[in-house]
Amino acid sequence: MERCKKKLTASDVKQRLSVNKEMLAFMPPIDPDHDIPIRVLDDWDKSYVFYLSCRQGKYKNPVFQSKHWRAFVKKRGAKAGDVIYFWPQENTFYQTQYRIKLLKSFLSPKPSSQVVQEEEK
Repeated sequence: MERCKKKLTASDVKQRLSVNKEMLAFMPPIDPDHDIPIRVLDDWDKSYVFYLSCRQGKYKNPVFQSKHWRAFVKKRGAKAGDVIYFWPQENTFYQTQYRIKLLKSFLSPKPSSQVVQEEEK
């Protein structure tokens, strides 16, 4: 099964996850009147239910609503720049469930103040 890759933005981490077209391709159709529960297991086999929603108004891109998505972000310590992989997985009980894997970005640049202090030593 093909996996979708998404680099997390500050907005994804602090508010709600913007769902990209690749992820939408294998999810249930969006209902503009109701949020759709999406059962997700992370790479630690912790279960989450994210709610897929299509916002009304100026920004109409689909998102995972903040409450349950933010629980995942907090539990896993996700930060902007980290990468998630997302893919469907068949399950006899739930029919289709989804998997998510978080890859932490450990190679972030140092703040400029640290670079200056190191050069002075």
